[in-house]
Amino acid sequence: MFLIFNLTQAQMSGNRLYKERNSYSEITNHFPDYKHFYATDSTLTITASILLNQKADQFKLTLGLNEEAENPKKAIENINLRIENFLNKLSSLGIKKKDVYVDFISQTKVYDFDIEGNQKIVTQKIKGFEIKKNIIINTDDHSKIEKMIYEASDFQIYDVIKIDYLSNTIEQIHQNLLKEAHDIISRKRDDYFGRFKHELIGTPIANSSFTYIFPDTQYQQYTAYESSDFDVVRGNYNNDSYIKKLERKGKTFYYEGIKYSGYDKVINNENPEIGIQFMINLSVKYDFKKNR
Repeated sequence: MFLIFNLTQAQMSGNRLYKERNSYSEITNHFPDYKHFYATDSTLTITASILLNQKADQFKLTLGLNEEAENPKKAIENINLRIENFLNKLSSLGIKKKDVYVDFISQTKVYDFDIEGNQKIVTQKIKGFEIKKNIIINTDDHSKIEKMIYEASDFQIYDVIKIDYLSNTIEQIHQNLLKEAHDIISRKRDDYFGRFKHELIGTPIANSSFTYIFPDTQYQQYTAYESSDFDVVRGNYNNDSYIKKLERKGKTFYYEGIKYSGYDKVINNENPEIGIQFMINLSVKYDFKKNR
């Protein structure tokens, strides 16, 4: 039975076995303490850890665009016209102008070269100016993101800079998870003292940590391919030279959330939608009378 289990696990691993290890992502995988309780002759420390997978309340899409022209005035006029037309298109998707912010990024000179006369003197010159702006769009509907990117291409807006996941209820989530963790602590405490019959004294001391992880830090990269068994390149025969052109190996990314190992409870683990992961750890120390 043990052998069958291992084989099944190997078959289910998929192409992520080819991944290039991301040390930063490994660090951000929060593993809770595996000790559910720790006891001495006069103290008992109980821990509870909970992980919540939570859908984001809002999304912030940042698109980038640029415009070149012979002078700054013309470049600004052209880029503003493209942005205005794009925003008008967004209104058909239910995106209001109050949900959009245009961020002026830079104005820079664009250079080129002139080649003069028979001496082929190369002289650098100013060709024009480039204006760069970002369009930041807020929405609470994830399905609209791809639609906005689709429409942006009609206005030569191709740079999808980032997508931020936002939560409007972090404090409420914190309080709810703290209550869940406290309930787990209480069940563990009652079980322990029901078995060992110690008498509690004093007031318990509690410590808690709460954090959350956004999806953008949790993506891993891999390239799935197998190398040739052997590779021979012959050259320098009759002074011939060769250029070896390799097949393109497709790289891709996948979402690797926080591992579930060690948590007392994982909430919404059945939901495949990528969102924000919230983690809480509660530790309570109790004092009790020593046995004589």
